[in-house]
Amino acid sequence: MLVLFKLKTYSPSMTNEREYPVPIKEIYFPVKVTDIERYKKFYEETFNFEISWYIGPEAGWCEFFLPGKVAKLGLNLVEKDHEYLPNSGVLTFNVPVLEETKKYLEGKSIETTEIVDIPKMVSYFNIKDSEGNSIQIISEPRINE
Repeated sequence: MLVLFKLKTYSPSMTNEREYPVPIKEIYFPVKVTDIERYKKFYEETFNFEISWYIGPEAGWCEFFLPGKVAKLGLNLVEKDHEYLPNSGVLTFNVPVLEETKKYLEGKSIETTEIVDIPKMVSYFNIKDSEGNSIQIISEPRINE
């Protein structure tokens, strides 16, 4: 079985070294969607994300835990009288093995771009979610010279 995401963990002593003037309980990455059920299905079936809050499409909001449960992905339904524009931000997932992840996503009939290699920096490819929002899949550089 392919393990797509692994979160690096840090010791509690490391997280206590810095004090923040604003106590932040959670971090959200919200994305605008026009069909919350389709979008929810995409993230459940593609990435196996766990829903942290959802009471139905009428609420216009759904939350997923992201790997490690340190941040959440929020699905924000666009109101009927408002124009839908895909997010300009890019949700980025750092994966251990880029090629295996690409193959997995293509096996789910998700169109992927070619892998781009920036030597000594990063290797990545892009996909679109069910609403056309960009997702970038990155990994350690495949070229280190």
